[in-house]
Amino acid sequence: MLLTFEARWREYARDFVEAPLFSHLILVLIIFNVILLGVEVDVSSHVGLSDVPSWMQTANTAIVGVFLLELLLKFIALGCTEFWCAKDSSWNLFDFVIIAISVADVALDILATSLTPDVNTGHLRLIRSIRLARALRSMRSWQYIGGLRTLALSIVSTLGSLFWTLMLLLIIFYSFGVVLTQMVVEHCRYMNIEVTGDNNAIPVCPDDLKKYWSSVPTSMLTLFMSITGGLDWEAPVRPLWGVSRLAVVLVLIFVAITVFAILNAVTGVFCNTAIESAASDKEVASMRQVQSKAKQVDTLRGIFQELDRGKTNELSIEDIHQGIEEGELSNFLESIGISTGDVWTLFMLLDSDQQGCIDLEEFVNGCMQLHGPAKRACRWPR
Repeated sequence: MLLTFEARWREYARDFVEAPLFSHLILVLIIFNVILLGVEVDVSSHVGLSDVPSWMQTANTAIVGVFLLELLLKFIALGCTEFWCAKDSSWNLFDFVIIAISVADVALDILATSLTPDVNTGHLRLIRSIRLARALRSMRSWQYIGGLRTLALSIVSTLGSLFWTLMLLLIIFYSFGVVLTQMVVEHCRYMNIEVTGDNNAIPVCPDDLKKYWSSVPTSMLTLFMSITGGLDWEAPVRPLWGVSRLAVVLVLIFVAITVFAILNAVTGVFCNTAIESAASDKEVASMRQVQSKAKQVDTLRGIFQELDRGKTNELSIEDIHQGIEEGELSNFLESIGISTGDVWTLFMLLDSDQQGCIDLEEFVNGCMQLHGPAKRACRWPR
């Protein structure tokens, strides 16, 4: 009896959590929370912390309460094992961490507000002002919006490629940075030796060379900014004309290699990885399959209405034959892999109740079965 009661509550919780209306409500609350955060930050920039409207704190507390209730309902619906170990356990862990931080943020907010003015709450105010949890809540919308979910998975899947790309670029920056810095330093040292007559003189570079090429880290930063739009590379190249023509050529080679070869190749790898990741996500693929199936059903319904010229809500073999001859039916069936070469066989396969006519449900279900896995079990008579 206890197991039956627990299973019933779990079923109720699962139906409630998986209801589209509930998902839409959570999504609306997430968006409202993000908007509220922006309004609160904007308001607090013009007033003292104690003058921020209290309704904002109340609204934030209520939103966190709803999110906490959502998490508890998910836990009840899925159970401990499925909640932490099922296919969506990563999203559940993500929700748990964000909501836990949100609860701590609300608790600190309430504590800082409830303390007397004589108590120093500066450290609490500092933690409270971070608002990291509330900013992270907007990321929960990824699991409710298919497009954002696909983009998020694509970005995560490219992190490995991003790491090795950065390693490759770091090696290139370092190699060219060492060579260019050495050439500039030797040039500056030689110029200072000529001025002072001291063969052990310290290299002293002009301001333009010192700004871009005075050390290996500075040279690496200059090279990085030159290919990422942070700096027009003509500015650091111009002072190199007085150092060596070879230094200018090296910068040109660096720009050509990174911009035309490495970055283009990296972009291709990133795109391919992102596409493969989006295609491998089962939930996204399931959503696309459902949408495709719904579109095919709507198309079949439209074709049925066009073939049913007598408005009898039934199709005869003559209607099917005429539709195939005129191309209304044959084009669509051929596009989904259903042969229309034998009209009589096609009609018999669609007429599941063998009444000599096909209604709307038989027509739609028959075409979808021929298109789906059931098609392989059918053997057309010869």
